[in-house]
Amino acid sequence: MRYLEFFKRQLVIAHVSGIPVRVDYRWFLVLALMSWITGSGIQPELQNHLASFVFGFAATLVFFASIFLHEYAHAVTARMEGIEVLEIRLHPFGGLTRFRHAPDTPRAEFRIAVAGPAASFLLALVFIALMAAFNSFGADIIARLFFTLGLLNFLLAVFNMFPGYPLDGGRVLRAYLWRRGTDLNEATVLTGRCGQVIAAVFFAFGIVVALVQADFFTGFWTILVGLFLYDAATGIIREVRNSERKIVEDAMQLPVSVAPDIDVLHFVDRILSLHRRTIFPVAENRQLYGILSLEDLKTLPREDWAKTKIRQVMRPITPDYFVETDTPLAEARELMNENGIGALGVIDAQGNLVGFLQSRSKVKK
Repeated sequence: MRYLEFFKRQLVIAHVSGIPVRVDYRWFLVLALMSWITGSGIQPELQNHLASFVFGFAATLVFFASIFLHEYAHAVTARMEGIEVLEIRLHPFGGLTRFRHAPDTPRAEFRIAVAGPAASFLLALVFIALMAAFNSFGADIIARLFFTLGLLNFLLAVFNMFPGYPLDGGRVLRAYLWRRGTDLNEATVLTGRCGQVIAAVFFAFGIVVALVQADFFTGFWTILVGLFLYDAATGIIREVRNSERKIVEDAMQLPVSVAPDIDVLHFVDRILSLHRRTIFPVAENRQLYGILSLEDLKTLPREDWAKTKIRQVMRPITPDYFVETDTPLAEARELMNENGIGALGVIDAQGNLVGFLQSRSKVKK
């Protein structure tokens, strides 16, 4: 077991655009194995084991660089959508881009999801063009390697568009269901179930290839991919089920409240400058009076700031602007999506303001 834990340890191999790129030690084993397999395929033509391995190693590195570019396309698109990218991971079965939080809209989810397969498809075209160029020069071995890289990137693009989590196609399906009005958690579970079905198909196909066609390497690798997909799909379903049991108290922030009788100028100079938010609860003595939105201040002339009280520009409190601490988090999120401000005050059983929730899309960047 200690050996398994050792191979799961992660190592940062680069920082690209401020994003750490990590691999675990299993990746090095796969790098060596793929280099050997690729080199063995061209060894009969080169008649040189060392040169064959060097060519195979170079081609494998380029392929993993292609996987990185696939993930980097996700990362760049996520940043365009205002989402912080935590890291890019390369693992034996591909790659993974981790974000600070999930996309806030179906449109953002869709754009981020399709960016990776689109990058892989473009890379496939580039490698096929390079194959044709080297073929014209008579460099058959290099042309063959570029053909292999083009084919692998094309298959990577197609494979990732299968409609099941954790594949990009699963996220596209989730975006579609989300846009059609399906609850996000429900859409996530559904795509996870699709991912489990796809994983089972890969697992069964691997067994058939290994036993019927006696291609043990391909069958074994396909079985591993199926197990990986099933584990990832099961993990996201478990994560959603756990999140459904959370209550508001588990996710709320401490409130940064604004007194109703201070003027707007004081608020802008003394409070807004210190707290990067777009929504503030208006409260005094822990009693919630209303919600202040920066959008509502845009129509107020600057010369009126000093003579305008917060209570004059706030939105008076209504039942859809607050929840209690024991409210299910999923219910609170739905209320935030419907109340027009994307935020909620949180009160305790005595009616005192104790917390604040705000949709990520409403947080000031």
